[in-house]
Amino acid sequence: QTFQHYFKQINLSNMTVGQKREEEEKEDSENSDDEEKKVESTDEPVSYTNGSVTMTSHVIKNKRLIPEFTPVIMAAGYGSQLYELTNNTPKCMLPVANVPLIWFPVQFLIRHNFKETYMVVREGARDEIEKYLSTQLEKEGVKMAVEYIVIADESEKGTADSLRIIAPKTKSNLLVISGDLITKVSLSELANVHRASNASITALVAPWYSPPNTDGKKKRNKKDDRDFVGLDPTDNRILFLSNEKDLDDEIVFRKGQLSVFPHMRLYTTLRDCHLYIISQTAVQTLLNKPEIAMLRCEFLPLLVRKQIKQVANAEQFTDIYSTMQQETEGEIKFSALSPPDETGCFVHMTEEFTVRVNQLHNYIKYNKAVGELMSDMLPKHTPPATVKSFEESQYGVHQQTQVCKLSRVSEQVAIEGKCSVKRSFIGGGVKIGAHCRITDCVIMMGVTIETNVTLSNCVICPGAIIRSKSNLKDCRVCDGYEVRGGSEFTDETLIGDEENMMSFSIDNSNNNSSSSDENVLR
Repeated sequence: QTFQHYFKQINLSNMTVGQKREEEEKEDSENSDDEEKKVESTDEPVSYTNGSVTMTSHVIKNKRLIPEFTPVIMAAGYGSQLYELTNNTPKCMLPVANVPLIWFPVQFLIRHNFKETYMVVREGARDEIEKYLSTQLEKEGVKMAVEYIVIADESEKGTADSLRIIAPKTKSNLLVISGDLITKVSLSELANVHRASNASITALVAPWYSPPNTDGKKKRNKKDDRDFVGLDPTDNRILFLSNEKDLDDEIVFRKGQLSVFPHMRLYTTLRDCHLYIISQTAVQTLLNKPEIAMLRCEFLPLLVRKQIKQVANAEQFTDIYSTMQQETEGEIKFSALSPPDETGCFVHMTEEFTVRVNQLHNYIKYNKAVGELMSDMLPKHTPPATVKSFEESQYGVHQQTQVCKLSRVSEQVAIEGKCSVKRSFIGGGVKIGAHCRITDCVIMMGVTIETNVTLSNCVICPGAIIRSKSNLKDCRVCDGYEVRGGSEFTDETLIGDEENMMSFSIDNSNNNSSSSDENVLR
C-alpha cells in the first residue's frame, strides 16, 4: 500500500490540470458508496467562497464542484509595439518594477484563490516562463497548477484559436486575462455584473492611467491608441467597441441599431483592459465559428451584432409568452412561443488602478506607477546591502551613494560611491561606476555603466554597456549595445553596432497594423 501511494503521487505530479481533475473524479467515484452513486446530476447552483469572490458551482454525479470560472492567461504576444525591448526577451518577461510582467496576471489569480490556470505561451518562451513561475511560486509559498498551451513561434493563431483548444477541457465560464494586464480590481465586481446581467461576455474597462501634472490635472497622452466604447446608458450594454487603428475617418452606425438603441454614450477616455468573462453559451458560439481567429477584433463584434439583432427580433414578442392552441385527435395542447436565446454583452467600469503594458512610450511611466501604487502586491524584495568598499563584497550599494525610496534595486547589484539613483528600477547583475546620475530609468539585468554617466528617462536592455562620460536622455539602448565614451543622445533607439545604428522615434502611433498584438495573441 505504501508503494502504491508513492507511485500514485509521482503520477499525479506529472499530470496536466485536466488529467488531475479526471483522476480525482475517478477516485471519488470509486470510494463513494452505493447511495452516493445513485445521486443524479443537477443544474442547481451551489455557492461557496473563493477568496473575496462568492463563486457559484454545479453539483456533478460524484458531488464534486465544477468551478464557475476557468482562468486563461494569454501570454503569447510578440509585443510588436515594444519591439525595441523584446528582441531577445519575451514580452511577458519584460520587467515592470523589477518584476517580470507575467507575474501580475498570475498574482491576480492568487489574490482570488485560484489554484490552477491555463496559460497560452510561445514555444520559444515556454521554458523561461515556466522556470520563473515555478521558482517564484515556491518562494511565495503558493500552489498554482499551470497547464501550458504552447503555440509555435511562427504560428499566426489568434486568441480565439487558443480558446478553442481550451474550451473542450472545461465546463465552466472562461476568465480570459491578457498577459500584459496589471490591475487592482476585485474579480467579484466583474463577476457580479456578469451574473446579474446573465451576460454572454462581460469586459473590464477603465480610464487611461495618467499621473497628475504639477497643477493636479490628468491629461491623456496623444500617443495612446484610443478605444471607442459605445454603451447603453441604462445598463452599460456594449453597443460599439473598436480601437482607433481599426477605424476609418468616420464611424458609421446602422439605422436599425439606432432604432433599437436610440441612446448611446460613446467614450474615448475608457480602455478595454482585455479581461473578459465568457459564458459557456458564448464559448459554444465560438466553437461553431472556426473562421474567427481573434477574440477582441472578430468575436466580440460578432456577439455585439448578434445581441442587437436579437433585441430587435424580441420586440415582436410580448412580455408574457403567447400560447398557441393545437388540437390533435381531440386533445388540446399548448406550446410556448418564446423569443430566441438572448446574447448579452456588458462592461464593468472600474476606477481602480489598471494598465496594460503594451506601448513603449508608457513603459517607464507604468514602471513608476506600479512601484508606487502596487508596492503591497509585489513579490518579497530584499534591498542590496550597504558597503564601505567592494573589496569586502561583490554586491551592494556604496555608503556614499543615494538611492531614493521610490527606486527598486535588485539585491545583486554593485553601485559605487557618489552616485544618485532616483525613481529608477535596476535589475540583477548590474554594475554602476562612481559619480553616475540615474533618474527615471529602467535598467535590466547584466548592464554595465561606467563612471560619470548621466541617464534620464532611459530604458537599458540586458547586456548593454554604457561607457564613461556618456549622457543619454529619453533613449532606448537595446540588448548588448555598447555606447562609446563621451556620447550624447536624445530620444534615440540604439541597436546593433554604432556605425550601423538605427534610430527610431518613440512614437508608435503611425503603426498602421490593425491590432497587431491581437493578430498573433497578446
